[in-house]
Amino acid sequence: MKVLIACRVFEDELKACLPWDEKLEVVWVEAGLHADLDLLEKTLSRALSEAAAAGGEVRLLYGVGCHPELARLAARFGVPLSPVKNCIEAFCRERTQELERNRTMIMTPGWVRAWHGIMEAMGWNEVDVRIQLGRYDRILLLDPGVNPLKDEEILAFYDLVQIPIDVQPLDLQPFRETLEEVLT
Repeated sequence: MKVLIACRVFEDELKACLPWDEKLEVVWVEAGLHADLDLLEKTLSRALSEAAAAGGEVRLLYGVGCHPELARLAARFGVPLSPVKNCIEAFCRERTQELERNRTMIMTPGWVRAWHGIMEAMGWNEVDVRIQLGRYDRILLLDPGVNPLKDEEILAFYDLVQIPIDVQPLDLQPFRETLEEVLT
């Protein structure tokens, strides 16, 4: 049995790309926990501990930059680290720096949907969100078309952040390659 501990920001794409069978169990960790590093570490530690106690291979689909202690935590449980810095690199490794140029923030539909959880975890309101994202001139929404945001969701997110949002299609092949590296 193989257990994959993954950030829920990947949920739709994982469901589209993984060979779902009885030999793989996915343990989802809420994306909003990135806003509380202590809680993220406790949650990941508990998930890793439970998965290790159950036996089998444990894998972690988290970028090494998602938590400053991720390498130590993974080493404690003998779990290999993901080959990427963050979820955006998991989707488009070679293009990340190019896409982030010119004060651009890159998101996926999963991140847009996670924002209310992040706001709740941080105790933020709309003004706090706008202050935190104020350094960006635009948001590039990479959409693989698996569970695309509805127009109403994009408009609601724009109303929240007040930053222009450009949508660009996303090829999932680089993500499939990341998954292959993580799972083998």
